[in-house]
Amino acid sequence: MYKKLSIGMMTLLALLSSCSGVTPHISAICEENKVGNCIVKWETAPLIEGEVKVYASTDPDHIPEKNAVASANIADQWVTVINADPTQRRYYTLLFDERHRKQVASRNVNLPGIQNFRDLGGYPSGGSGKEVRWGKLYRSGEAERLNPFTLKKLKNMGVKTVIDLRSPSEKIGKPSLSKDFKVVDIPLISGNTGEILKDIMYGRIKSDTVYRLVERMNRELMLNSTDEFRRVFDVLLDEDNYPVVIQCTSGKGRTGIVSALILAALDVNEDLIMYDYRLSNHYFNIRRAWRDAYSLPPRRQEAVTTLFSARENFLNAAKDEVESKYGSVEDYLKEGIGLDKSELKKLKRLLLH
Repeated sequence: MYKKLSIGMMTLLALLSSCSGVTPHISAICEENKVGNCIVKWETAPLIEGEVKVYASTDPDHIPEKNAVASANIADQWVTVINADPTQRRYYTLLFDERHRKQVASRNVNLPGIQNFRDLGGYPSGGSGKEVRWGKLYRSGEAERLNPFTLKKLKNMGVKTVIDLRSPSEKIGKPSLSKDFKVVDIPLISGNTGEILKDIMYGRIKSDTVYRLVERMNRELMLNSTDEFRRVFDVLLDEDNYPVVIQCTSGKGRTGIVSALILAALDVNEDLIMYDYRLSNHYFNIRRAWRDAYSLPPRRQEAVTTLFSARENFLNAAKDEVESKYGSVEDYLKEGIGLDKSELKKLKRLLLH
């Protein structure tokens, strides 16, 4: 978010905005809490005065501006939006001073029994003025358990397809979404996390070793999984498959790399791709996923934390490998994965607005 400006500069920008008709840049974020309500925050540059009205809909492509669900003074910079039915996911249009609009939704989605479930919408695409559509593409960890609330919310969100990146062995004893949604299995093999955890537990692997292991796994994944990545994009190029959820065990490693490739194909800049990757550190609870982690000695706890963290160098290792072999991520998408110009254009048509 933007740094706070001095009082004098704030006053000057407010005057400039009101006198010159300059279209302000509006930055907005939204976070869903555990009961389904959303905290919406915003900043504008230049500053503008007046009221912000919030309109809501369960359809991200159609948000009627009839009855505002919340309102506030623009200077307040935040408002709480109450959701009477938390099984419904809502999308919002913020109307500033009856003139300027900004669409926003919560990045995180509260789904009991599923960790790290987030929407890939809202990221700007290069200098095109377009953004990734909300409510079309989600990334997620595996279902640890499923209850009627979670299934109802997923269905209310319109989810049609789940791309499952886990290996068959990772799914043993885990709940399946296959009865309720179209599941496309595209296993990405990038080392055996279960075996690594065993080695950590018995002290055979330390934190610095895990660090190097994950970097190596990510490099190998980029070289050995181009066919699998192609299959992911084939699913995304079929309009009938949306909305789509991409999942692996934690929603951090393989899902993080696939999400980064998709955002790169949509011309989202590197800083925002890394920002999205690192959000797993906020939305994935290691203790919940592996209860024994914090009964281990401190150094082994550190190794577990490293394994389940989204470190910048982990994603950079994948990117560096791609650039060393193909020259750029763009060339990797075209030459390595095999996406041609017409397919990239279609993907942008489906996922940008």
